[in-house]
Amino acid sequence: MPGYVSRTRVSAVEVWRNDSNDGEVQVAHGINSWPALLEQLNGPYLERSTMIEGDVFLYHQRKHRNRAIPLMSAPLKIADRITFKEWLREVAKLRKVIKINVRSTAAVRPVLQYLFAASDEISSPVVLHANVFRSPRSNEVPVDANEFIDSTREYFPDATLSIGWTKSNLSELTIPQLNIGWHGLLQVLALIKEIDQPLMLAIRLSTAACSSKQIEFILGIRSTISALIWSDEMDLINDWYEIINLRSGAYSRRLVFDLHAKHRSVLKILPYSIVMSKSGFNRNHWNLIEFPSVFTESSGAIVSDKGIAFLGWPTAFLISLIQPSVFPDIQRITAKLIFVKKKQNINDDWLKHSGFVVYLLEKVLDLQSPEITTGIKIFVGYNGRLSIENRGKRYNYHNMKAVGQVRHDKSCYNIELLDRGWQVELTVGGSNCEDEKLTNPTKITLETSLTK
Repeated sequence: MPGYVSRTRVSAVEVWRNDSNDGEVQVAHGINSWPALLEQLNGPYLERSTMIEGDVFLYHQRKHRNRAIPLMSAPLKIADRITFKEWLREVAKLRKVIKINVRSTAAVRPVLQYLFAASDEISSPVVLHANVFRSPRSNEVPVDANEFIDSTREYFPDATLSIGWTKSNLSELTIPQLNIGWHGLLQVLALIKEIDQPLMLAIRLSTAACSSKQIEFILGIRSTISALIWSDEMDLINDWYEIINLRSGAYSRRLVFDLHAKHRSVLKILPYSIVMSKSGFNRNHWNLIEFPSVFTESSGAIVSDKGIAFLGWPTAFLISLIQPSVFPDIQRITAKLIFVKKKQNINDDWLKHSGFVVYLLEKVLDLQSPEITTGIKIFVGYNGRLSIENRGKRYNYHNMKAVGQVRHDKSCYNIELLDRGWQVELTVGGSNCEDEKLTNPTKITLETSLTK
């Protein structure tokens, strides 16, 4: 750790919200040359933006190929070019949010080193942005996420991290390709798990307009996560319904908009929704237990106001903090499951044992691993395989296991689990991933002893 003196962390969104209650921000885009920078420095105060943005790449000199310096995106005129070091010295004089777009993996560490060296001169909030996810059919090379996160943590941990997707031609993309999707969400969550700094997700308007559920899940993880929704003239929005819901929802104070003029004018006249959806999940009713993982990929669980996401290998579980029902009262658990298969090929035998597990225990002991060998185990498999297994004391007058199979061609399921004390009943039906309606529900039951 290179001796960084930590300051109070201030999310850039907090600054913007103090200037604008509707979430709109004034951004000076592409301030990458001396003329553009001087215009910002000398322009009328009332016309100045609340954020100044610059794009940095690594420039290799012709004579000395082994030497490279961070340079702002090159203007046509060589005389107008400005190094990142010069740019940073000038923008530090302005009382506005500084956003630095790092355009290549090679530029990450040099940019952070310059930023660290100038940290005593910077009093404004800093946003460090990189496009770390590849959009469909994009020619832009994404920045290596691990290099970006690790370098920021090492050199400038007080910055707000901003991550986004590489740009692509919207005319070549279909709606499913624009949607973040549940697989894309897990990619984002795997990164979020490694970040403890204020985080901003930069999302294109066309993507946000069909990904509100995924955005809400991300914003529901913690209060230091925000979203910046941006657009250019290529964004064509026919349905603003999901944008209205986002702007009217529980996380509206952590949404900011950097929109093209034609979209900004539409946003101003859009109504605010009066119907607020409530999640049936309460994170305060659960305690997350995680175990160390020997695998390189991110594993464990992430808890949001909107639900729970289990990542990678099974190294985590949740323990209910609610006092369990006592016979003859019935304990009822309902859930909506969405299984996301990894893109790389996975062994079919491994998939057969992959699924969601609920344990019904008499009492919680000192657990040493995520594998529990006692109590009653309820299993809902990725492929629709169901089982209820009594792992406790064997009784001659009780079956020890019940099995079933859900016939469903999707990876979404709605489940209902009833614990009557003397019997456990599991009902699982297929879902279209959008509503709670069960398709071809399958029910299995297993009689148990009253004491588990």
